[in-house]
Amino acid sequence: MVSTLCLLEQWCVDRAAAGQKILGLCAPPGSGKSWLACQLQSRLDVACLSLDDLYWPQPQLQQYQRGLPGSHDLPLLKQVLADFRQHGKAMAPCFVKGLAAGAGDRQGQRLLVGDLLLLEGWCVGARGVPKLQPYQAIWQQLDGLLLLRPPSYGRVMRWRLQAEAKQRQQGGGALTAKQVAAMVLAFYGHLPAEKCFAPLWQQPQLPTWQLKLNHQRQPLGPIEVVY
Repeated sequence: MVSTLCLLEQWCVDRAAAGQKILGLCAPPGSGKSWLACQLQSRLDVACLSLDDLYWPQPQLQQYQRGLPGSHDLPLLKQVLADFRQHGKAMAPCFVKGLAAGAGDRQGQRLLVGDLLLLEGWCVGARGVPKLQPYQAIWQQLDGLLLLRPPSYGRVMRWRLQAEAKQRQQGGGALTAKQVAAMVLAFYGHLPAEKCFAPLWQQPQLPTWQLKLNHQRQPLGPIEVVY
């Protein structure tokens, strides 16, 4: 079976060959998108940026629930994408989830350099509710979008719990099971899948691809062109 990483790698190679510069990866919580991005950077000339890195710093972040619309520094993200498109490089903040007792905080900056920039996050490209309207100017800067589709949104909770457990085992601060459940339920409560995510493959507004995953996060087939 071809791995998700190999499929993602080839997709990026193909997109670069087509002249695309900034791509989006929309993947549910706990799907392994951050791990995929890390591995991708070691194999290709691709700069990967997590939407999570654009959370507001503490204590400003305390005004929001992490991950929900409003918790991201959109003016800074817009500038990062514009700089990368113009210069092929950009400075971006680093957000460390283990800081602030698992609530997370920014820690330093890093230089993004590459032929491509991949912006990954669990609501990249999402639309359909008023709170996402400020994000649309960001999504419009994407040259393409890849959707990792879970077998069900009930599976997302388990994936996220597994991700936090792994972070805890590695000695980093992590959310409790209760906090994870509250976060995932709040996310899909504010951004219902049928309103915010289903339209991305049913009525795409930019070049879009999808990869369906099984319960073990493995691909069910090749990456498919949606639009």
